Amino acid sequence: MEKEFPYLKKGDQSYPMVDIELIGPKGSLKVKALVDSGATFSIFRKEIADYLGIPIKEGQGLYFQGIKGKITGYLHQVPVNINREKFDCIIAFSPDLEISLNILGRNNFFFPFLITFNEKAQKIILEKNQEN
Repeated sequence: MEKEFPYLKKGDQSYPMVDIELIGPKGSLKVKALVDSGATFSIFRKEIADYLGIPIKEGQGLYFQGIKGKITGYLHQVPVNINREKFDCIIAFSPDLEISLNILGRNNFFFPFLITFNEKAQKIILEKNQEN
């Protein structure tokens, strides 16, 4: 499995975004998320957990340090689907996340894939990691 995603252009910036489907007790939701090799954890907005029926405060609470200071997040194991590749991903949901982007970090999301950031072509490539 190899899937290419064009970078998402916002203003004069481009972002390596992928389409991801999250699956929860109340159904599923397709969203875009920023693939961030500088982030350890994946972190999504609280509203997504609410929509999926995930009670965020039942997850393990952690503090995350960002450019705007500390925020609280709650870790959950969430089934996800990217281009028909299904796996469980550890995602922190935060009521404090002020940016509009969902973030996919290295911990757990990067394991199933070999990920190529092609800045010149403005695309990100996810290829199934055969070592898993």
